[in-house]
Amino acid sequence: MNSVSRKATLVVGTIAAAVGLSMFGAGTASASPLLPYQGTVYSSLGKCLTVGNTLAQKGAITTFTCQPRGKDGYAFYYTT
Repeated sequence: MNSVSRKATLVVGTIAAAVGLSMFGAGTASASPLLPYQGTVYSSLGKCLTVGNTLAQKGAITTFTCQPRGKDGYAFYYTT
């Protein structure tokens, strides 16, 4: 009986996680449904900061930096 309740808890948890992830990624257009790749380069500092601030406000990341990459733009790095 105990293993049945564990399996049920796992199934419910998996479904809840899948629904939560799909809802979180619904508004983004990045390659990853959850977070952009470390080092993703944005064409301007403003775009990089907007991505970082948005993710931080949602609680997806704790800190981020936008490192200059010369004329290529700004690379985005974060910690969760």
